[in-house]
Amino acid sequence: MRRVLGLLLLAALMVACGEPAQAQDESRPRSFISELRLGLLGHHVEPAGSEKGGQDVNVEILFGRPAIAYGSHIADIALRPRLHLGSSINVNGNTSQVYAGFTWDIPLMQRVSLELTFGGSLHDGPNTGEGSAFGCPLNFRESASIGIAVSERWRLYGTIAHMSNAGLCPRNSGLTSAGVRLGYAFD
Repeated sequence: MRRVLGLLLLAALMVACGEPAQAQDESRPRSFISELRLGLLGHHVEPAGSEKGGQDVNVEILFGRPAIAYGSHIADIALRPRLHLGSSINVNGNTSQVYAGFTWDIPLMQRVSLELTFGGSLHDGPNTGEGSAFGCPLNFRESASIGIAVSERWRLYGTIAHMSNAGLCPRNSGLTSAGVRLGYAFD
């Protein structure tokens, strides 16, 4: 997972060094809520994951970027992330989570973007014991998505998300989910 995220980040930085693929119209009024997403993720998709089964219903709200703008495309991407709040609820009674963090959007082509997130997650899964034990009730959460704009407002995302404590607690089985989400952009 780390190797994949590292390669995606490297590719995104290489693309970001060029001209922006899609400039945002700064003259349009900004919404407080930037985007709302709803999706379905496969739960614990790693082969070694012991918490098998089911789907996660994912809901996420992304807030608008900070109003400040920099003179550099790279600085605008790196220093103007969007805040996100979300939840992944397992429909089979396995671990569910609520999370918050920052979202970095990197335009790749006219209608395609890469999205990277980092933040924290509070879960209801086991922290100790056999099988999937997540060690701490509050863990790190990161994700990567490829987004395709299907219209001016609607976007489709392929997403992989991972929650773990990075070895800070005695147990750290981690939880990786992957699937699709549909987003509606307000700005």
